[in-house]
Amino acid sequence: MKLIDALLGEHGAFHSLLDSIEQMASTSGDIAQIDTATAVLATEVNTHAALEEELLFPALESHPKTKKLLAEMVAEHEEIQSGLERIENARDISEAVEEIQKTMATARRHFHREETVLYVLAQEVLSDETQTQLGEAWAAARTVKIR
Repeated sequence: MKLIDALLGEHGAFHSLLDSIEQMASTSGDIAQIDTATAVLATEVNTHAALEEELLFPALESHPKTKKLLAEMVAEHEEIQSGLERIENARDISEAVEEIQKTMATARRHFHREETVLYVLAQEVLSDETQTQLGEAWAAARTVKIR
């Protein structure tokens, strides 16, 4: 399995979680339920970002097209993390809903940018062998057996 395929699969799960959190925020008003779902999302997104930064980004650093893009991706990871923390620390449902709207929109824009810019570039500049080796490293980090 290639790393980009694995990361795209994770994005699919994130989109579902984002949808669920937004739905809860618009209908339930249950801050405890929102906090629980947001904690799950935060854990998974943080691990995903860490794996991108540990596996994919170093493989792309030497390519001239990527330096600015990688710095922007790290900044966006931090922005999403901060937003998730603001949701967790919200004092009431209205504050949580406001932060959910902002953070989910930021996360969606970030994932779209990864899917349409970063991952496409990675597939262009990294050899199939490198992509597969990175996929194996992802599988080991996620304790997923891929063979």
